[in-house]
Amino acid sequence: MSFRERINSWDIIGKTKTWLAVSGVIIGIGVTAMIVNTFSFGAPLKFGIDFIGGTIINASFERAPDETAVRDILAQNGYPSVTVQKYGEKGITMKIEAKEIDPTVSGKIITEIEAKYGKVDTATQDITSIAPVIGRDLLRRSSVALSLSLLFVLLYISIRFRFSIGVATIAGLLHDILVTLGFLALLRIPLNAAFVGAFLAIISYSVQDSVVVMDRLREKLRYRSKESFAVLANAAVRETWMRSFNASFTTFLAVFVLAVMGGVAIRDFSFTLLAGIVSGTYSSIYIVTPLLVIWTQKREAALAVKKAQ
Repeated sequence: MSFRERINSWDIIGKTKTWLAVSGVIIGIGVTAMIVNTFSFGAPLKFGIDFIGGTIINASFERAPDETAVRDILAQNGYPSVTVQKYGEKGITMKIEAKEIDPTVSGKIITEIEAKYGKVDTATQDITSIAPVIGRDLLRRSSVALSLSLLFVLLYISIRFRFSIGVATIAGLLHDILVTLGFLALLRIPLNAAFVGAFLAIISYSVQDSVVVMDRLREKLRYRSKESFAVLANAAVRETWMRSFNASFTTFLAVFVLAVMGGVAIRDFSFTLLAGIVSGTYSSIYIVTPLLVIWTQKREAALAVKKAQ
């Protein structure tokens, strides 16, 4: 029996409790990590300087600095929590989680980099402090952006399909956000402005998968005879399972290469996307459709009771 033939025999909807339990355990681990982080570090997530404030040093040298070497120099000077990125041909950007840096220390850092990569171009040297108030405003705007995206998804799905499908899809998206946040909390990955883009990408990717399944389910409902909603939903999931897996797996491979080969600058961002892709694929198949079946079964049962009265 081929793998495709085995898929046709799967009872995915019949194991709804198992899928929900798996998600509950994963989300529970993430929530526990957030609670532990709150008591240990004062916040559920590790926010980067974009949110909590810090110092950014930009400078260009005679030769292009190596990011790892610059990171080592910063660590030796008491700043291990840094983000180092190249800009231009010979420039380097250093994001340091410190509201203020002693001019003597910053001068020593630049001097040590000069010793390796030549004189600094003073015209490009710049030290900027990011106030926490800017970070709070960025956090507020990011929360608004994510909330609006969820609202627009609900409106779109409700108009294209129906409201119950929109609610189930939003539940799946909230699942993906919680799983990804739990992943960030568990590994203490710094959360910066770029991660807002990662969450929006995860939401759009998860919605795309869910829409494919719901489109197939709508086709089946159009020609429904005596089959129950659960049977049709299970058939729709089985028929789109391979498509969802293939699309997700190819995307996973591309992002995995970025995570492994892209360097430290985008490693955390890429691993966050990986977690979101896996969670989004799982939720569109094993969370959204089973929740929709539960909702529909309860509604049909309520209508049957109402008619019987």
